[in-house]
Amino acid sequence: MSNREFDELKELYLNYKIPFWMNTRAETINEYRAKGLEEMNMLRMNIGIEHGNYEYRRNYLKRNVKDEVQIRAFEIASEHKYTSCANSIIGMPDETRELIFDTIKFVRKLPKNIDATGAFIFAPYHGTPLRTLAIEKGYLNDDEICSLSNTSESMLRMPTISKDEIQGMAKVFSLYVKFPENRWDEIKIAEKSTTEGEKMFKKLGEEFDRTYRTYSASELDLHD
Repeated sequence: MSNREFDELKELYLNYKIPFWMNTRAETINEYRAKGLEEMNMLRMNIGIEHGNYEYRRNYLKRNVKDEVQIRAFEIASEHKYTSCANSIIGMPDETRELIFDTIKFVRKLPKNIDATGAFIFAPYHGTPLRTLAIEKGYLNDDEICSLSNTSESMLRMPTISKDEIQGMAKVFSLYVKFPENRWDEIKIAEKSTTEGEKMFKKLGEEFDRTYRTYSASELDLHD
């Protein structure tokens, strides 16, 4: 969207100012647009990081955007009253536990008021290059259909990381992002779907809610 188009949209929308949310990429954010979106009464903005490792992001996702550009976008967004969220994806083709931690460590660099605590598990939708790559590498069969009903766990069968480990790391991703690193051994226990793991996950989850969780107005109504 050009600046002229953005200004036209802003002028039209100022007649209504109905709260809205939007998805965007870090490259689109600057001080001028961030301020304009606040004037338009934006409620929430989701910015796609997808992956915290620059080389993976460039080679697999074809997103040649440097870390500094992404971090600066979140710094700009954090100065405004709307909520800004960082979206991440884990379990993509050839990903390892170490690469997932690259994303976790990247998200930890963002301003503290960014709502950046969750990660989606990669969904190999038809028509996407990463689905084709997964099939070529034998991580997925061509006849396996990805839909909203089966994206709660990884569909890929990879030698680099198991489906269970991906699901466990997605479950505790927010804990790794927010808790100090000296708590990471506890969080690793909470990844497991065992009695000990579920007990630890419950304990850490309650602490997370008390210490780090922020609620929207609608959620506050539910908690009253």
